[in-house]
Amino acid sequence: MNFRYLRCLVTLLVCGLSAAPAQLVNGRFTTSLYTFERFDTVGSSTTYVRAFQTAQLSVAEGDLSFHTYVIGAMNGAGAFGDNGRVRLYNLYMRWANIGSIGELSLGRQAVYAGAGNGTIDGLSARVRLLDDQITVRGHAGSTVNQDFSGLRKNWHDNLSFGGQIMTTALQDARIGLSYLNRREQQDPYWTLRTRDTTFTPVPYYVAPLPENEERVSADVAYAFGELVTVYGRYDYDVLYRNTARGQGAVRVTVSPALALTGEYIYRKPRVSFNSIFSAFTLNAVSEIEGGVEYSLKPMPGRFGGLPLFLFAKLGYVSYSDDKSMRWTVGWSTTYGSMSYSHGSGYAGDIHSFNVQGSYPLFDRVLVPTVGLSMARYRLSADAPSEDALAILAGATVRPLKQFSFDVQGQWMKNKLYDRDMRLQVRLNYWFAERISPLAGEVKQ
Repeated sequence: MNFRYLRCLVTLLVCGLSAAPAQLVNGRFTTSLYTFERFDTVGSSTTYVRAFQTAQLSVAEGDLSFHTYVIGAMNGAGAFGDNGRVRLYNLYMRWANIGSIGELSLGRQAVYAGAGNGTIDGLSARVRLLDDQITVRGHAGSTVNQDFSGLRKNWHDNLSFGGQIMTTALQDARIGLSYLNRREQQDPYWTLRTRDTTFTPVPYYVAPLPENEERVSADVAYAFGELVTVYGRYDYDVLYRNTARGQGAVRVTVSPALALTGEYIYRKPRVSFNSIFSAFTLNAVSEIEGGVEYSLKPMPGRFGGLPLFLFAKLGYVSYSDDKSMRWTVGWSTTYGSMSYSHGSGYAGDIHSFNVQGSYPLFDRVLVPTVGLSMARYRLSADAPSEDALAILAGATVRPLKQFSFDVQGQWMKNKLYDRDMRLQVRLNYWFAERISPLAGEVKQ
């Protein structure tokens, strides 16, 4: 892993913050263990233990801050190798409140700006204008390896840049326009190819062209008082020269307790230009869904004095030469939920029932959780029906404000597994400290 940019940013952090009188340090560390048994052959099984360690840390002094988020993973059976695997998701410095209107971030960071989203190694900026009625975002940098390791060497073939303009100047409305241009170089490789009529295979070096993606997007949200809210989005693929996505949603508040919802989505698979998958025909999928939501206010003696939320949804999906239907009904309260669903058509036929709940005890020191899922499905009209059952039980223990312990067991039975038992354990520790390095003081 290439840590040159890590050393550079840490050096900037030390130079910029060490002379400050005090820094606010926030952190969270999570250690997880996940174990399960897999039958590799009939009558022979192997127990796997996967360990995960996450670390989130931020150091701030005034308008200058440093942020990082790292995940390490290791498999006891050696799937990740003896040294495991480390993914560096965030590592950036942020300068906020520049001239009371701007913000600047440098390093590895996540980008969310309309059509542009993902992780880059580079620079992002945000400017707020006209009393925050207009927000302008921009980003530029290199795409990140799939294993979230070191920097890309060739930024020209791995460049991602774009921006977004969003305004709330129109009363009760939010309007956004965004643009994304991204390219990513695929690794070259050696393979065998035939060169002449003898069809004799010879080594051949393949250097794929960079996969490109260029999109523009517009989205609008508008509220007609408290009665109706609407949302619309349109994405255009510049390279394929067609509509990549269209979306519309509406919510009508009939009464304080009753609401009606509707949504329509048209989308094509998000396949990069020059990708091997771009050689295939890309068919769009259209989906429409309507729903009803009803809220019952809590009353003494009814549902334990808890609010009850009822809902029902009906959806229709249209493929190029097939269709699918689904519906769901259910309810939820503060401490649990229950739902029943049915799906049919291209995706097969399935009936499913789900219930889950949790309840805090001893002033939230102990929060037990239980869940049950049952399903009966057929992969096609002439296939036999199959059953699946899953049960989970666990608890969260928080003896201290900064520390929690989670444990959850999962048991499943279906056509492939007569019984499948899994166990997950997680430890969380988070802190917030005001540190004064020059004076040697540490305060909670």
